[in-house]
Amino acid sequence: MSDEFWIGLLIQLVVYGVSIGVIYGVMRTRLDYIEKKLDKHNNVAERVYKLEADSSKILEKISVENNRIKDLEEWQTYEQRKE
Repeated sequence: MSDEFWIGLLIQLVVYGVSIGVIYGVMRTRLDYIEKKLDKHNNVAERVYKLEADSSKILEKISVENNRIKDLEEWQTYEQRKE
């Protein structure tokens, strides 16, 4: 086997190695971008869940306050009839 064969083989291996490295770099960059987007999505989902929980608490408080107002109105009506 001649020196030309080994030099050609070495050049091909270097080219393949560089190509694989470039492809890996591009894939890694895209995966990092997708991971960042996924983190943003998860953060939004967590915030929406928290907002839904908070809104249910607020609705509960509104319901309690409405019941208090109704009781006070009934008491006021009772007091007015009493006079």
